[in-house]
Amino acid sequence: MTTFTNLHKINKIFYFTTLGLYLLVYFGMLFQIVLGIVQVTIGIILLVKMKELSKEKKRKIRLYWILVVIDFFLILTNSALGNDFGNLISFFLFPMVIATYFYFLTANITSDSFLHAEWKNLAILNYEVDPKILEKYIPAGTEIDIWNNKCYVSLVGFMFKNTKVLGVKIPFHVNFEEVNLRFYVKRFENGEWKRGVVFIKEIVPKKAITFIANTLYQEHYETQKMKHEIIEDDETQTFIYQWKNKEQWNTIQLETEKNPLEIEIDSEAEFITEHYFGYTKIDNETTFEYEVQHPRWEQFKILNHKVDIDFQENYGNDFEFLETTIPTSVFLAKGSAIEVKNKRKLEIADLFTQRSLNYEY
Repeated sequence: MTTFTNLHKINKIFYFTTLGLYLLVYFGMLFQIVLGIVQVTIGIILLVKMKELSKEKKRKIRLYWILVVIDFFLILTNSALGNDFGNLISFFLFPMVIATYFYFLTANITSDSFLHAEWKNLAILNYEVDPKILEKYIPAGTEIDIWNNKCYVSLVGFMFKNTKVLGVKIPFHVNFEEVNLRFYVKRFENGEWKRGVVFIKEIVPKKAITFIANTLYQEHYETQKMKHEIIEDDETQTFIYQWKNKEQWNTIQLETEKNPLEIEIDSEAEFITEHYFGYTKIDNETTFEYEVQHPRWEQFKILNHKVDIDFQENYGNDFEFLETTIPTSVFLAKGSAIEVKNKRKLEIADLFTQRSLNYEY
């Protein structure tokens, strides 16, 4: 582990030094040769230590070497032809693409996680709904998860902090708000139930986050202007999450006591917070699954809450009724550091046949 960490630190120093020197163009081009030598050396070390790595990391290391060989032949070909534009691509542009790929590879070499972050101050408003409303959103191989004969959807506002994608902090995308509407499902696999969530929509203020999530995970992200505020006095704290949709600000506001409390075993709060998988419906036969890891959370006692949201405008006609529905329960979870593992595509043969949605209340 230490060896791989040190290799990434060396790669990071040379990679960002090269990017910095490119401000002076000529020096960046020269130092890129040094970067290439360093990365090839690290690549050789990774080849030697490949047996310590996962199958996915081995595949990525092989891809790196394929790219290196391709660039080597491009250099030979363009040099022989005297193609100046080809030389620019093969000597500088394509190698920098390879260098960037290799930087992300070493940044995440010992982890199978797509994302590391902290989820903080989760304002959770829960609504009891008729499960038939959710039928068309249920991913193949999962079924509705209920608690005490109640089917829930939850509106959740929280902060992403110290966010790393593939082990890298993306500038201006480290700390930001999210508000999502979700419901709860379960999936039976290997003799046990896996409990997860399905997102109707996730709203964030960063277009790049929306692009990555919708492209790689085929989630339902949307970019809106957002803001948050925490107001504290001696005894209470108030958490406010807001987002702007078509010139209208939507608001979630929770006032709580300041001392965190344990979430009781078999409680409603435990049911809402203890779901450790995400499921995405791709089509009627395909589902993406990803694991979310975090420790058990604490909660703050709710004193007051306020919800001012245009549910129809934000979430469509299926959820317009929530605008006049009083939440069944409201929680403020303290949150923690989290990891989102790489997605897994569930094949048709793996999918658990959905049970009939026949609920009794």
